[in-house]
Amino acid sequence: MKDGKEAASAWQPAHSWRTGSMDGDAAKYGFWSIVALFSLAAILFQLGAHFTHYTDYIGPDPDDSMRLVEVRDFLAGQNWFDLTQYRLGPDGGTLMHWSRLIDLPIAALISFFSLFLSQQGAEAAAALVWPPLLLFPLMASTGLAAYRIGGRHAMLMALGLAVLFTCAIIRFRPGALDHHNVQLVLVVFIAAMLIDPLARASNFAAAALACGLALAIGVETTPLVAVTAATVSILWAIHGERYRRAAIGFGLAFAIGTGALFFGTTPARLYSMVTCDTLSVGFFALAAAGGLGLAAAAGALTGKGIFLRLVSLAAIGGGVLALTLAVAPQCLGNPLNDLDPLLKTMWLGSITEAQSIVAEMAVDPSTAGGFYAVGLIAIAVCAFRIRHGQQALAHAILLVLIAVSWAVTAYQIRGMIFANFLAFIPLSALIADLRDIYRARQNDMRAAAAFVFSALASIPSVWTFSGVVVVEAGSALAGTPSKPEDDSVDVCTSAESLKPLALLPVGRILATANPGAALLRFTPHSVLTANYHRNQTGMVEALKAGMASPADAVGMLHRDKVDYVLVCDGDPQVEMLKAKSPEGLFSRLANGEIPEFLEPVEGIDKRMKLFRVL
Repeated sequence: MKDGKEAASAWQPAHSWRTGSMDGDAAKYGFWSIVALFSLAAILFQLGAHFTHYTDYIGPDPDDSMRLVEVRDFLAGQNWFDLTQYRLGPDGGTLMHWSRLIDLPIAALISFFSLFLSQQGAEAAAALVWPPLLLFPLMASTGLAAYRIGGRHAMLMALGLAVLFTCAIIRFRPGALDHHNVQLVLVVFIAAMLIDPLARASNFAAAALACGLALAIGVETTPLVAVTAATVSILWAIHGERYRRAAIGFGLAFAIGTGALFFGTTPARLYSMVTCDTLSVGFFALAAAGGLGLAAAAGALTGKGIFLRLVSLAAIGGGVLALTLAVAPQCLGNPLNDLDPLLKTMWLGSITEAQSIVAEMAVDPSTAGGFYAVGLIAIAVCAFRIRHGQQALAHAILLVLIAVSWAVTAYQIRGMIFANFLAFIPLSALIADLRDIYRARQNDMRAAAAFVFSALASIPSVWTFSGVVVVEAGSALAGTPSKPEDDSVDVCTSAESLKPLALLPVGRILATANPGAALLRFTPHSVLTANYHRNQTGMVEALKAGMASPADAVGMLHRDKVDYVLVCDGDPQVEMLKAKSPEGLFSRLANGEIPEFLEPVEGIDKRMKLFRVL
């Protein structure tokens, strides 16, 4: 047992942080065995939760179904460079922004399992294996990052927090084919590489490659990738020789790796097209210019003094900014800013993951703590450590990564998963230190309380549960009813309910965006709309047709070559259209008023209203 003096030393600067002893001792402490044990625990929970509440082998997120549709098309022979979803939108289809880099491993698993299973069995097996498989690299990155900043006890704490968090979300549950789980693995890996105590070029080059992959997979991580590149640049500018090789390795790997990914995933006809929701020539040009500029500056100016290094860094930053303004000025804002105004009010405003902290507080304040509290605490902890010189450099790196992820979360909830998970790294070191102090002062209730509180406050679900309790208690005291449970059932997303539709002659379906992915997955039909901003034309056309009077809607249906109209009970977007346009087509159909140009299709679930366009 440590005495008080030794326990208190946990709060002092860790002189071995740059000696590499932590990395060197990892094997002695059974690092990989511990990672495997925690990964197995998380995997078993995910499998148990999946089969306990089993309804489908694909996850409930429509993006999971859409990913399966994309993989099916790829396996059916659609070109690697052709990301058009031909059954989505008006004639010609919709060019999607999702990456083949995620399609490829899922397609490979399906191909393997199809050697001895049916097609559906192979899909189910691949969906069962892929998401939980990602837990191992996630736990390894988490454990390594925490080990580097706080030693073995911090590693154990971080892995425990990681298991609890992954158990509370569905991103790693069987069937979760969307790309957010891979993005989280890459983000945590980048953090682990950047806080390498020896600032090795190999670690920083690996971080750069992960940054390129993150850009290629999804736009959600773009702010974090930009801040990562800026952080490496500043580390070199301030510390010079200490980060010379790291900066060169990062810069070259970022430029070359991003270039390889651009040319390896972008068709030649789109080389000159700038898009802000995928890896296009805009992001490639910035990565190449910034990466090569940093590598050149680090190679030539490291020994020239800090002032010249800062000036060169400012020049590189100015050049990258000028290039951005020349090549991709539109990418300095939100890619969704260019949405049609109708979509902003009738679609984007109802997407939960796109809501800001202000909107979330207004709609459901009980959940806000789970989204924002842990990240804020981690930011405060990092600032405290920096101020007191306790592994200031490592905490400064983490502070930047967590702060930008938290800022993204404040703007759109979708960043929550990154902010919370990155927060586990500095918080695990804090919990480990407080544990040592508690063990040294077993009769000190303040030390015990600090240890217990820090552990509980680091769990996002604790904040969510507490928020729900507080809000419910407040509602009871105020005599106001609590938020009613949403017991509506969207019958248009299950294989059983859509089976009769699949037997009809192939055509294009007009429905709301919500069942779009399920209709593509379970039927051979096309859909005019689904929840994907790249299909802006189809989404706008569907909303206008749904709100138009029957006399106006008939012309729209024929112009868009719509064969069927589908209205689903319990669909919140149908209720929105009814409220917006009580005399519109969808409102009338929902109320049982059928215009003469539509013919009801029999043999359909009574909670679904399907009509054939005459």
